[in-house]
Amino acid sequence: MKKAEIKSTKSNHSIWYKILSAIFIIANIGVCGGLIVSGYAGSINPTTHPTAPALAMTFPIWLLAALICLIITALVRWKIAIFGFLGILIALPPILEYSPSHIPRRVAEDADTFTFMSYNVFGLKSQDGEYPGDVNPTIGYILNQDPDIVCLQELGSLHSDKNLHLTPAQLDSLHSLYPYVFVGGHAQAIFSKFPIQPIQTGFKYSGEAGSADMACFRTEIKGQTITIFNVHLQSFDLLSSDREMFSKLKRLQGSEDEIARMKNHLVNKIREAGPQRVNDTEELIRYIKKFGGPNVIVCGDFNDIPGSYPLRMLSDEHLKEVYPEVGFGPMVTYNAGGFYFRIDHILYRGNLRPVKMNRGSIRSSDHYPITATFEIINR
Repeated sequence: MKKAEIKSTKSNHSIWYKILSAIFIIANIGVCGGLIVSGYAGSINPTTHPTAPALAMTFPIWLLAALICLIITALVRWKIAIFGFLGILIALPPILEYSPSHIPRRVAEDADTFTFMSYNVFGLKSQDGEYPGDVNPTIGYILNQDPDIVCLQELGSLHSDKNLHLTPAQLDSLHSLYPYVFVGGHAQAIFSKFPIQPIQTGFKYSGEAGSADMACFRTEIKGQTITIFNVHLQSFDLLSSDREMFSKLKRLQGSEDEIARMKNHLVNKIREAGPQRVNDTEELIRYIKKFGGPNVIVCGDFNDIPGSYPLRMLSDEHLKEVYPEVGFGPMVTYNAGGFYFRIDHILYRGNLRPVKMNRGSIRSSDHYPITATFEIINR
């Protein structure tokens, strides 16, 4: 081969190398840009920027894309992988909120602990219409798990019901296990093995567009007075047709115009709910300041994801999320319509130390139950 031909081959190789490198650099920067923006979108007030919650909900997609992009880049052009690595490093705080990486905490044998469950029970209905053993599966699950305190959302009353397969025997077992059963707010209930005092906050529920619901209770456990706020913040008000639409959108079913219409419809639903949840949280904070005291647990169906603006508002009141402190890996608490997000949360402050937090796998409700174990720190 002549020298000119060799030089031309090397030149062509160099051009393609530069083009490929440029593509990988642009891809890494673009994907990591989306990761960073969506990861910190929860710090933007939805009242002034209603689209911020919709952007924050795309975070898991950007995270998966960033990891895939980083792996491919490292295998093909490892020197360029620094761009992807830096992007993930910048987004590390929201990544660890979404997917923490903790090993289980050890608890001394003589430590004072209690278990605390939060569960949106879907009115005790079974979403698949099945009632194995002709008993209510949700109540059966709670009895089997035996937590010390259970906060329930969407439970307005508790009585024997043939349609719900809620039997007198189950109710007898429930009241035997939990001497203290109260319904607060509109449909916020609590089952407790410890004495409970309901607190009237003055919150008024409005049934239009699935408004927020809140209840407040006070208990004493091992010498510590703890105030519990059981909340259900503004939902996206998604109908069954909306959930079906979301499933189609995920599978990219339909024409470009249909996909665009579905996307706009769902984004508008999210835009409408976000500002209302901020208002709900502001009201909740007023109650916490008035009734809370040093030891507080806030739990329930927030209809919002890790790192969201309402959760950041509560962190300003020195309330910490349990799962990012003790969990491992991502957690999904909603199981219907393809909306696989962690929207149920437990937060705390005061002389409490979270030890672990688990999610149940029962699917009778459209939410999974979550259970935290707390250690009481007697200072």
